Amino acid sequence: MNIRIPWGHVSVLMVWIIIFAVVYLYFDGRQAPKVAVVKGGLARGEVVIPRSRDGHYYIRGAINGYPIDFMVDTGASIVSVSHEFSRLANLPGGATANFSTAGGVVQGEIVSGQVIEAGGIAVAGLSVSVGIQGEIALLGQNFLRRVDVIQSNDTMILRVRME
Repeated sequence: MNIRIPWGHVSVLMVWIIIFAVVYLYFDGRQAPKVAVVKGGLARGEVVIPRSRDGHYYIRGAINGYPIDFMVDTGASIVSVSHEFSRLANLPGGATANFSTAGGVVQGEIVSGQVIEAGGIAVAGLSVSVGIQGEIALLGQNFLRRVDVIQSNDTMILRVRME
C-alpha cells in the first residue's frame, strides 16, 4: 500500500509551521528581561529598576569594570557569577567553597576584594561566588545591604545610603 500525500496539504502544513515559528520568536523576544540601564550617572543617588515580565528585577552593572547583567536576588547571600564570566573578566582564583542553590549544592570558589557596580552604585572590597550556571549574575545581600532597597508595586529602587 502506497500512501501519497497531496502537495497542497504539505504546502498548507509548511505555511502553518512558518506562522507558528514567527509568532513564537516574536513572543520569545518580548519575554526577554527588562534590564535597567543607567545613563549619565545617578539621578538623586538612586537607581529605579522596573519589574521584568518574569517578575524579577534586572540591572546592568560590572565587576572590576567588566560589564554584566545582574538579577537582584534578595535571597542570595553573596554576589554570584558563572565560571565563564569569571574567566572573561579575569577574576583571580579564590577559596574553594560549596554553595546551596535552588538546584542543589554547587562547587565553586569565593573571590574576595572585588569592586561591584550596579546601575552606577559601586561598592569595593566585596566577595564574589563563582560557580552558578547561566549568563545572568546574582546581585546578592553583600551588595544590597550597603544600599537602601525599596520595592513598591512594579518598581525597585536602589538608593545610596547617606552616612
